[in-house]
Amino acid sequence: MIKFRGNPALHFFDRYIGIPALALAGSVRNKRALPANITKIGLLKGGAIGDTVLLSAVIADLRQAFPRAELILFAGESNYEMGTLLDGLDRVVKAPASRPVKGFRAMRSIPVDVLLDFGQWTRLEALFTMASKAAFTIGFQTADQHRHHGFDVAVNHSFTNHELENYRALVRALGAKTSHLPSLRTPSPSSPISQPYVVCHLWPGGRRRKLKQWPSDRWLRLISDFHKQGLSVVLTGGSSDRSQNESLIISLPEFARVRTINLAGTSLSESISLLARAQLVVSVDTGIMHIASALDVPLVALHGPTSSARWGPLNQQSIAIDTPLPEGGFINLGWEEMLPTPHCMEAISYEVVLRASNALLQLQHNYGSITPGQDTGERLKVVVQ
Repeated sequence: MIKFRGNPALHFFDRYIGIPALALAGSVRNKRALPANITKIGLLKGGAIGDTVLLSAVIADLRQAFPRAELILFAGESNYEMGTLLDGLDRVVKAPASRPVKGFRAMRSIPVDVLLDFGQWTRLEALFTMASKAAFTIGFQTADQHRHHGFDVAVNHSFTNHELENYRALVRALGAKTSHLPSLRTPSPSSPISQPYVVCHLWPGGRRRKLKQWPSDRWLRLISDFHKQGLSVVLTGGSSDRSQNESLIISLPEFARVRTINLAGTSLSESISLLARAQLVVSVDTGIMHIASALDVPLVALHGPTSSARWGPLNQQSIAIDTPLPEGGFINLGWEEMLPTPHCMEAISYEVVLRASNALLQLQHNYGSITPGQDTGERLKVVVQ
């Protein structure tokens, strides 16, 4: 399968053909009025599992504001399965950016009254939106990305807001109120593990994934400490991460090695079921982190080159740990660079992560689970100060 992320040819097309094409098309296209009767709403999100999980919140907002409207998600190949697991949608249509001709055809296959383009920077998604049979379009005007020219309404995308707030701004352009948080239902298959366990997700995705990795020696110490507390540990990841997990397991002490399970490569629905029943999830900033947050499980999220204020978990039972380095959080959309590259993840200490993990495990032991409204927020903040 051809991937958009990290594909030089598609990135060249996106920038050097997409920008002038959008500018030209926008210059000859008149702005249209919002239809009085909205019966079909399209949402376009061409990739990124974590971003798609965030969509669950605004889908709930749209469902509340337009209870009789049909909601259709146009998704890419990498986030299509995630889209099928979101509540509130009537249809999910595959519109792959990696196969532009097929993507354009998919976008034109279903006329909609309004199309919301949740792409933050890619010009190809904006071209998909312009080529669609939508009567009205709304999308982001992102700084220096030149993708907004053809939208009927362009909404400013902010690098200082959490991405959910940017998504909400698109929905508010339709007059809808926004209040829901991301949420996912737990698939029916139960976890194959009977004893209490912690999930550790070591491997981020995306173009700058190496910058988001926490040092392996600290994972080894953390996993060993979980085992000393009588907890099993499950390592998750994609199929390509399975061998890396195995290498890590081999490096563990014998007492920890025999109770560490490598489940990298399981299906998305199986991974969600596994996460939902965990005592704790410790994850770098990636799609699994957003899934755990939407499931409202106890979660420690590690943020280095990305900021938790922009991309962090939103559930009540979470602790987001940001790098102490002042250069942290320089990645906003996934491709930004800083030279020399700061060692953001290396600056997150093992002791801080262990302390946060133990605090959540203790709260769960004391309360069973943390429900909205319980006075836990300040106690959790103290843990990482």
